[in-house]
Amino acid sequence: MAPERDSSSDSSDGSDDEGEQIRVAFVLDPSVVDRSLEVPTEPIAVPSDIRRKGLSAVINHLLDRRVVGDDEDDDASVDSNNSSSSKLPSIPFDFLLEKKLLRTGVETAARRYGLSLEQAVPITYFPAQTSPEHQGDSEELPDWISTMAFMSNTHHLCTGGYDGSIRIHNTKNNKDDTTKVKTVASIQAHGGPIKCLSATTANDDDSLWVATGSLDQTLTTHKFDTKKKELILHSNYVNGHSASIGCVDIVCKDQNKLLMASGDWDGGLCIWEHDTTMEEEQDGDGDDEEEPSKKRKKGKRSSNKKGSLTSKPRSCNPKASWRAHVSQMSGLSWGNDSLSQQNPNSIITGSWDNNIKVWDVELQDSRVVSCLDTSYHSQGVVATGHPDCTVRLWDVRTSTKGADGTTTAASVVSDSTFKPSHKGWVSDVQWSPQNPYVLASTSYDGTMKVWDIRSSLPLYTVRTFPKEEKGLCLAYDSGNVI
Repeated sequence: MAPERDSSSDSSDGSDDEGEQIRVAFVLDPSVVDRSLEVPTEPIAVPSDIRRKGLSAVINHLLDRRVVGDDEDDDASVDSNNSSSSKLPSIPFDFLLEKKLLRTGVETAARRYGLSLEQAVPITYFPAQTSPEHQGDSEELPDWISTMAFMSNTHHLCTGGYDGSIRIHNTKNNKDDTTKVKTVASIQAHGGPIKCLSATTANDDDSLWVATGSLDQTLTTHKFDTKKKELILHSNYVNGHSASIGCVDIVCKDQNKLLMASGDWDGGLCIWEHDTTMEEEQDGDGDDEEEPSKKRKKGKRSSNKKGSLTSKPRSCNPKASWRAHVSQMSGLSWGNDSLSQQNPNSIITGSWDNNIKVWDVELQDSRVVSCLDTSYHSQGVVATGHPDCTVRLWDVRTSTKGADGTTTAASVVSDSTFKPSHKGWVSDVQWSPQNPYVLASTSYDGTMKVWDIRSSLPLYTVRTFPKEEKGLCLAYDSGNVI
């Protein structure tokens, strides 16, 4: 059925023919906190081919806000008391039709989803995701940055480089709303390039725990004291991997326990668990027989006339290890949601063997997995990046029952959710900690893309590097992408 035509089309702007119109009813998304953005839900007539920007102008008009373009044709002699100048600035909005972002005309989308045009088409709206803007740079570092993690609770950015060094950066917002990235601590952690890094905070102090794996087959954790701005080697991990470490994830299991998983280029997976206390040893030329009855306390440093106590790195053996994949492991995660962080009892892994595995759950993908990240808001929702320039979504919480009665894992999110948009290998993907629908990806094509899972096309594409340079990793900083 053809959409309705508005019978009162010759009143407001004087045009003789406004074309076909369609009735719509706007509903503010329930997740929007600012309810002052709500408009009346009574149906109104709009052009049938109106798109997102046109609908956004309609919402701003209904909110009595300035509409984009209001002042563009004003002459220099316009009266300063013009009513538009007193209006609040316009807000860009996005729109959902049948829980999908609207990227075509309203009538086209309504017909695609089989909606009746005899009734008003319900459209949900909410403030649009803003376009990423350049906020600031760090000082130039001596080598490539291969991996990073941002800790929102301490505002520290942890990076690992091809020179084998861990660096801790402090991110501060300047008065002009730009972000300053300053290196506050660094340490030579490995003899080869660092390929993976994960960080967490313990609940009982201000320390940051940083786990790193390297091409030299070593795996370590370092403790960063946020007050003293000092990195200290805490543990070396032995008897677990016989190949280069490709991925690692560490969480704080409780106040004094760290749980870590690591994967290597041979497909091996190791689980490690240890406490957060620091072992100590005597330095200098102190007399061992002078105070034989005194016990040294763990976690503290003391000194005497003969020598001083220094932190002693411990050696840790794996709690469990097995061959998880037949080829290189490229990503793993305990889960970023709060439930998985508190009770990390399953691990999600991705590999070049064309498999994504959640132990006791296995998902098949037709491409090598080059990176993965799990949602902070929904347990078991995974985003993966691939060398075929594609970002894919997976939901590992559901299962299907076959004809023989056996239960197998199933992906309820199609691997075609996102259309191929990058022009090179997808090297990293990260979920937004603030918005459950938004994630970002970077690629060897030197661009960063911001995605909303309700649309198959990226919201924004930002060229972060010249065409001849590659994007290797990214991280979220309280809404900003680094």
